[in-house]
Amino acid sequence: MDNQFKASGVAFTIYGACTVLAFLLTYIFGITLFSGVQSLPISFFLLIYASLAINFLSLLCGLYLLKQNEAVHKIALPVSILILFSVPFGTIVGSIYLMQRFKNT
Repeated sequence: MDNQFKASGVAFTIYGACTVLAFLLTYIFGITLFSGVQSLPISFFLLIYASLAINFLSLLCGLYLLKQNEAVHKIALPVSILILFSVPFGTIVGSIYLMQRFKNT
């Protein structure tokens, strides 16, 4: 059986792995070494953690798209719309999934 979402699964997986790794390295080496962490507003940390969660979901969506799980489309659609705002790579990955998803309609 041919996996019609293979390209978007690979794109989601690569994008998710790279962004999660970049966020974690930035957090470890940037924020923990920064001496004035207490002076940063809580909204900054909420934004960072929300971005990390969305990028981790994109990694999981890519893996489940490659496994041809049908239930992942309920999560992959909102995640692809959210990562469209991450210019330029998130826009490319989100648009690949959306084009493949709505190709038949």
